[in-house]
Amino acid sequence: MNTHHPCDDNSYGGVFLTEKKLLKLVYLFVVFAFILQLRMVFIICNDYYEKAIRQTVKHVNISTGRADITDCNLKKITGTEDEIKVLITSQTNLQDIYENIRPQDREKFYNRIQNETRMVVNLANPIDSETIYTTTKRYSSSNIAQHLIGYTDSDSNGLTGIEKAFDVKLKDKGEKITLSFNVNGNGDIYGDVHSSISDEAQVLSLTVDNSIQRMCESVAREYISNGSIVIMETATGKIKAMVSMPCYDANNIAASLDEPDSPLLNKALQAYEPGSVIKPLWAAAFLENGIDKEKLYECKGYTDVNGHIYHCANNNAHGMVDMEQALIVSCNCYFIDTMIENKGYIQKQYTNQVNIGRSITLCQNYTTKSGYFPRAEKLKNTGVQSAVSFGQGDFLVSPVHVAAYMNIFANDGIYVYPQIAEGMFLKETGEKTENLYNYQSKRVISQHTAETVKNMLKKVVEKGNGGRANPEYLTAAGKTGTAQTGKTDENGEEIFVSWFCGFYPGNSPEYTICVMLYDGGESSYSTTPLFKKICDNLYYLRYAE
Repeated sequence: MNTHHPCDDNSYGGVFLTEKKLLKLVYLFVVFAFILQLRMVFIICNDYYEKAIRQTVKHVNISTGRADITDCNLKKITGTEDEIKVLITSQTNLQDIYENIRPQDREKFYNRIQNETRMVVNLANPIDSETIYTTTKRYSSSNIAQHLIGYTDSDSNGLTGIEKAFDVKLKDKGEKITLSFNVNGNGDIYGDVHSSISDEAQVLSLTVDNSIQRMCESVAREYISNGSIVIMETATGKIKAMVSMPCYDANNIAASLDEPDSPLLNKALQAYEPGSVIKPLWAAAFLENGIDKEKLYECKGYTDVNGHIYHCANNNAHGMVDMEQALIVSCNCYFIDTMIENKGYIQKQYTNQVNIGRSITLCQNYTTKSGYFPRAEKLKNTGVQSAVSFGQGDFLVSPVHVAAYMNIFANDGIYVYPQIAEGMFLKETGEKTENLYNYQSKRVISQHTAETVKNMLKKVVEKGNGGRANPEYLTAAGKTGTAQTGKTDENGEEIFVSWFCGFYPGNSPEYTICVMLYDGGESSYSTTPLFKKICDNLYYLRYAE
């Protein structure tokens, strides 16, 4: 009898089929793993390839990409002069480079070339090279408004002036020229060097006017050794010229660090004793507080305030004067006694109104010195009142402050805040991309008071001690000021700050002009002729047909 059960073969066959499936699965896994490994190898190789490509392509900037600064008509102030640059490669004749860079740059070049195989070098003279390029120099000997503009460091970071104030807006907003090239394993350049120029370069426009600024600088170079000129547009407060003397070389700052007369300081923003140039403000305060301009005062050439004797200039006794005559002859005693009679409370009120004793912001991050004016508590002292009544004592103002305050008489009693920036513009089209000018004003005195003082200031020029300021064409108005500093020069002579501030034309003012000379002597002989020259030049620039 056959005892073999039919199910025995099926049972054996079931085990065999399971092993086949297992082998099949193992085979599929091996194939999948192999494919996955190939994929990983491909990805890694491709990544290495891309990295290798990136490593062989190099980029070098031959310009900083810093936006240029222009005047109100988009005429360039920076970047007015061409500069030659060369990209050094393994084929470059280094001796040729060495001989054609500035002598003062040769040591630096020698040190760099020991460690760098590729670099961009400024040339004093062109050479025969395929990698030579023409860019623009940030500063040149012909640049205007150098104290206003300021300067940058070797990495093109703004350090002073507008360069510092607008550093963020200027960085990478200008025209940038980039060189691209391939390098081999040794770092040598092979193939062509390609250059590209960034699109949509911008410029920063200031309120200064190129022609007015150059004219003022020409006058200053001839007649001012230490001082400043400020011209402000009467209606808008826009600074049309800002000059400071002495000058410096923006490409060699170190040479000016220890020079006398502080050439790196912008004298238009520094604070000085005002002297009699402040008297028109007190005249306006008197009128606003009901003091009769025709009331007579007897000037004996001196006045006694609680035992302290104050004098008029040169001890002159002016005799009987009213307010207008007191301005014309610049009578110290009239202003001292009239101020004390009214307890001096108006001094702080009106200096606050015209921002004296406070810094003035001309644009973002760019301000004048605050100067100084005594606190109200201190003004209770009649000695303090007396001193500031003719611009002496603890009293300091900047030329910008003086121009801004004097402007109220040219502008119907309205104080307009001075400003220096217009906006950002596209270099190619001149389209404005950002407005930076913001007209701000406030009424300080009545229109009637402003007109009254303006007429007085015209008389100062027509027949007073400001007579040498009388222009050849049209009319002008203004006031002198000669302030003691309490300091002496190397010869032991007292140093005076000399002022003349006024407006032109006198009948329908368009420009307020402030001239300040440090150690300038008597203002009626020093600053007044300069004011006249500026007015006469403005006539030819703006009014002559």
